[in-house]
Amino acid sequence: MESQHDRGDLMMEQQTPMPQPMPAQSMNPMTETSTLYVGIDLGTSRCAIASSNGARACVGSVVGWPKDAISRKVRGNAPLFGDEALAKRLSLDVVWPLADGNLRFPSASSEEKEKFRRAGLELMRHVRMLAEPRLDQQVYAVIGAPAEASSKSKQAIIELARDAGIDSVMVVSEPFSVAYGIDALDDALMIDIGAGTIDLCRLHGTLPEVEDQYTVFKAGNYVDEELAKLIKASHPEAQFTLNMVKKAKERFSGVVESNDRAVVEFPVNGKPTQLDITAEMRQAVGTLVPEILVGIQKLVASFDPEFQHQLRQRVFVSGGGSQIFGLRKALEEGMEQIGGGNVFLVDEPVFAGANGSLRLATEMPDNYWNKLRTQ
Repeated sequence: MESQHDRGDLMMEQQTPMPQPMPAQSMNPMTETSTLYVGIDLGTSRCAIASSNGARACVGSVVGWPKDAISRKVRGNAPLFGDEALAKRLSLDVVWPLADGNLRFPSASSEEKEKFRRAGLELMRHVRMLAEPRLDQQVYAVIGAPAEASSKSKQAIIELARDAGIDSVMVVSEPFSVAYGIDALDDALMIDIGAGTIDLCRLHGTLPEVEDQYTVFKAGNYVDEELAKLIKASHPEAQFTLNMVKKAKERFSGVVESNDRAVVEFPVNGKPTQLDITAEMRQAVGTLVPEILVGIQKLVASFDPEFQHQLRQRVFVSGGGSQIFGLRKALEEGMEQIGGGNVFLVDEPVFAGANGSLRLATEMPDNYWNKLRTQ
């Protein structure tokens, strides 16, 4: 959990036990008129927001601008976002400003840096707009980032958010924000499965340290690419894009045997043709399970041996990838090799990170937010 300063400056007020969720205006009488608290899950594929005024939204993490004079005449000058940008992408310059859950421009080449930064800034402005702040409100946001995101990446997120008009910003580990939202802050292991990363974090009643966190850089996007390769190998005549493969995965993904078949309709020489990609789907999606199990074993094995059993009994999974059919069963079967365990799927997996970040934002004391604003 980081802000402009080191973790030492972050005081969670060490509330024990953790207070129950409260409406933002109950915690701060000025919230209704002066402050909007926002939780943001800044994802490689999608961004989700939840705000203290009740606004909630999810948008694809993609920005598109008209590519020439004709497209500007048709589309206008304003950037398009998410599904709208993808639907109109043939006439747009499309940019994905996030990779592996981090902003791309800090590590981009000089030629690419400005493009990625501009896209990231427009996306952050759009996310702020989706929170529906009034003109007279300050916006205080907690943003979820990958568990092992570097200090440089987190600082870049903070600076971009402030440039986008967010008045005070705090960046936290995405699995920590999910855990905070569901009161799983003690003897629990949180797994957040996104498009760019799978983030694992163990909780033991205090702020997680570096050694409590683990990131897998093979997640939803990796599955899309593997699935595309397998389909091309099995059906070389099929015509499809990575976006079509992603939609098929989101509809049919599964890692256990079932009677359902994954049948898609892809063009073959321009003619819509039904293809059975069940085997390819299971193989591609199934690549995530061993990666997650490696992370679980590392965090359990390096934990205090007296409490490893408790940790294995409370494994929570969130994020879009948590909706893979059969994932819970596959993980529990895999954990038999390390003594067994219980896996739970969180409610509202797409919004779990944003909900937790919002709760954290509303429960941070005003003097902490004011301190961040002046730094």
